Amino acid sequence: MAAVTIASEQDVADFIEADRPAGSRMRWVWVLGLGGVFFEAYANAALSAGLGPLTDELGLAAGEVGLLAGSSMLVALVLGPVAGLLADRLGRVPMLVAAKVVALLSAIIASTSSDLALLLLGRGLAGVAWAFDFAVVMAYLAEFLPTRKQSKLNRWQGIWYVATTCNLLITVAIYQAGVGQSIWRWSLASAGLIAAVLGVLQVFLLSESPRWLASKGRFDKAARTLREIYGVDVVAGSATAAPARPRESSLGDISQLLRRPYRRRTVLAVVTFFCQGLEYFAIGWYLPVISLQLFGDDFTAAALGATLFNVFGIVGGFASGVLAQRFTIRRTMLVGFALAAVVLILLGVLFDGIPLWLAFTLPALFLLLHSGGPAPGGISLAAAAYPSNLRALGSGVTNMAGSTGGVVGSFVFPLVLDALGAGPAIVVMAAIPLTGFLTSLLIRWDPERDQRPSDARTAETISPAPGT
Repeated sequence: MAAVTIASEQDVADFIEADRPAGSRMRWVWVLGLGGVFFEAYANAALSAGLGPLTDELGLAAGEVGLLAGSSMLVALVLGPVAGLLADRLGRVPMLVAAKVVALLSAIIASTSSDLALLLLGRGLAGVAWAFDFAVVMAYLAEFLPTRKQSKLNRWQGIWYVATTCNLLITVAIYQAGVGQSIWRWSLASAGLIAAVLGVLQVFLLSESPRWLASKGRFDKAARTLREIYGVDVVAGSATAAPARPRESSLGDISQLLRRPYRRRTVLAVVTFFCQGLEYFAIGWYLPVISLQLFGDDFTAAALGATLFNVFGIVGGFASGVLAQRFTIRRTMLVGFALAAVVLILLGVLFDGIPLWLAFTLPALFLLLHSGGPAPGGISLAAAAYPSNLRALGSGVTNMAGSTGGVVGSFVFPLVLDALGAGPAIVVMAAIPLTGFLTSLLIRWDPERDQRPSDARTAETISPAPGT
């Protein structure tokens, strides 16, 4: 078979769009790429699983607990676009590896801390790792997928809940060994161990994105990556003219995300990911309470109760990829938002005197619907919405919106709860998924049906195509 020659970004995009069978190396791209999602979810759960014993051991006040819980997310909120910018300049893989290095340092500091200040430092570094990892990994995976298979990105949501469940089960197992109130230290330390192993594997087994390499004019390395992934003889050709020096990305490129043809895509991704972050961290605040009511007030029972809720997240998360592949990411997200709003209204209206079985069923159903559509949709759309030179920056901005929603949900919902009471507060929060539903309904862009691959049309920021 004759060698395939690549000499432009268009050539690389056309090669990937041809949807050739990939070899075993592509499995490592998926495993170690989604492994970053697994780690971030595990690390996030590592603190929450031991938050009660941690609070008792360090004697934290309610305000200090709130500051500790939100610290990593606040850091990630600020650094999301910066992480995306660095990934567009330095490459995807270096940022993913750097995230694991920072995460390991975070785990060491946090798990050995003796006061709130050191613990906050550790959690702040966890926020840096989150920004470096999550703002980049979706863009990285998207660049190996043809347009019609972008819905596979939704797989990350199922991995998220698997990781959360694994942390809860591992934490319970460690707790049974008799570590007592220090369980939170062991939980955070286990996250550090995972970061170290994952980082080493990423160094040796991850291939850099061929689309990003092509955007930087590194066609020899792009050809090598395509050979590694697809087992096809690919060579770099000679350009007919001297290639222009690639322009370095900057934060000023955020303005490009708000120009045609990307403006509507950006609004769709940002608003929906903000909404899912807000609805999850607001309503998620109730899940531990319901778990305690159902399964008792000791640590093991509460952790196992939370694990049971997460099963619904796992089912919904993995179903989201299948549903999005059949109906598109946007449509799956639209239906999920609508049904989640209905569930919240029912839960709020029936809250006073609600039967125990229904008090379990409705939150579990909410988690199923949330993970099946709204939760993965926004960041998956962002990863598919832009050319390679803007992809990680766009994902970083969208991730910042999700972190903002999480912060707002964590801090605002208790205030609404205090002012209105539980039932009315939940009904009011139904406005959030309704906003996500209306946004998904009004902005109709589906990457799976866009016949113009983003990487092949970097000039669109200057010459927009009508109807996009």
